[in-house]
Amino acid sequence: MLSKLFGILFLIVGGVIAFGILAALVGTVIGILMFVLKLAVPVLLVYIGYRLVTRDRRSMGYYSS
Repeated sequence: MLSKLFGILFLIVGGVIAFGILAALVGTVIGILMFVLKLAVPVLLVYIGYRLVTRDRRSMGYYSS
């Protein structure tokens, strides 16, 4: 009888520890995704700005000839 109680206790404690590790892992993955998103926004803005600047220079050349 005592061994069954210890078995149930170990199942509960192991499940709680596993859930805590899983929650931390999911939180880490979400944090990394948010970091990548925050990094991608300025890179995308710089790329769009560069494309707009270089497109304007080329189009001015077409109009001047």
